[in-house]
Formats: sequence, C-alpha cells, structure tokens
Amino acid sequence: METTPADAAVEPVTASDDASPQHHAGGGDATFAETARGLWQDERVEIVAAVLLALATVLSAWGAYQATRWSGEQADAYAESGALRAASGRQASIAARNVQVDVSTFLAWAQAKATDDERLATFVETRFRNEFRVPFEAWLNEAPPDAEGLPSGTPFERADYLLDAQVQADALAAQADAALDEARYDNQISDNFVLTAVLFASVLFFAGTAAKFRPQWIRWLMIGVAVVVFFMGIVIEFTLPQSIGF
Repeated sequence: METTPADAAVEPVTASDDASPQHHAGGGDATFAETARGLWQDERVEIVAAVLLALATVLSAWGAYQATRWSGEQADAYAESGALRAASGRQASIAARNVQVDVSTFLAWAQAKATDDERLATFVETRFRNEFRVPFEAWLNEAPPDAEGLPSGTPFERADYLLDAQVQADALAAQADAALDEARYDNQISDNFVLTAVLFASVLFFAGTAAKFRPQWIRWLMIGVAVVVFFMGIVIEFTLPQSIGF
C-alpha cells in the first residue's frame, strides 16, 4: 500500500509533548505566586509607611502647637519679671530716700548733742520718721555709752531698723527672680517641643522615601529608622508638661 503525503505529515505524539501544557501551567503558577508575594511585601512597606506618616503628621503639629503655647508662657513670664523688677526699683528708690532723711536728721541730732544744745536735739527728735524712731529709742536706751556719754555705734546698725519700702523692694525683687526662672523654664520646654517637631519631620522623611527604593532591605531599613525616631519623639513629647490653652 502506498503512503500518501497526508499520512507522511502525521507524526506520532510523544510523552514529552503531552507533558508540556502541565509544565507551562506549573511555571505560570510559580510566577504568579512570586509576583503576588512581591506585591504583598510592597504593600506592607506602604501600609507601615502610611501609618507612620499619618501619626507623625499629627504629632508634629501637636509639638508645634505646644512650642507656640510655651513660647507665649515664656513671654508672659518675662513681662511679669520686668514689671516686678521695675516696681522693686521704685520701692528701693523710696527706701534710699528715706535712709537719707534718717541719716540727715540723726546727724543733726548728734551735732546738737555734741554742742549740748538740748533744745535743738529735742526739736530734731520730733522730726524723726516713725520707722527710725523705734530703733533710735532702743539704741539710745540699750547701747553702752562711749567716752562722750553718747551710745556707741548708730541706730542704723540695729536689726530692728527696717524700712517698709526696702522690705517691699526685696520681696518684689524675689518675685521678679522667680518669674525670670519661670520664663527660662518655659523657654526650655518650648525648645524641647521644637525638638519633637524636628524628630517627627525626620519620621516623615524616612517613611516617605522608603517606598522609593526597590531593594526590600533598604525599604525596611528606612522604615526601621523611622520607627525608632518616631518612638523617641513620642517619649519626649508626652513626658513634657502640656499646655492645653482652654
């Protein structure tokens, strides 16, 4: 029987030909799984980065708000300190003027006593200020006399010689110092909140640029740095005193 061209074109089907569709199907499944795994790794980086970006944005804004609040507290404290210092200066000037009056009248009394002019001495005594009269009489009665028969020393050396204006000046000066210390404290708190804003800005940088890199280890390294800096900012920001403002 003669072989026709159609019969000659038919070739036997081998086992390898039957297996090739399964081979291609298995290779496609592996490629799909690898692609899906890569996409999931990318999504994990993006999810973590998005969470960090959102939290860092909010906390950075809060740190900036707190820095502004404490800067205002600092300004108020500086203003209060300046006002108290000025009031202390005014009272100190009054005290210095009163001391001059007391010294002048005491010298006039001492000169009258030295010349045995009792009339003048009595007249001068009537001009003593009340704040000076009490220590003067105590000095006159308690101090031991010197060679001329007058008490030794002066009434100004006594502890009971106190000027009300000087007491007020010292109290106002102490309050001014306290207000100045408060202003410095507020300034440091404000600076610390600025630091937290800088830290959270760094988190925004590292988390925002992590997805730009293709190697996974670089991505996670950037995310890791962002997480560390983020928790540093959290610890600093919420251990500082908060000024709500309402």
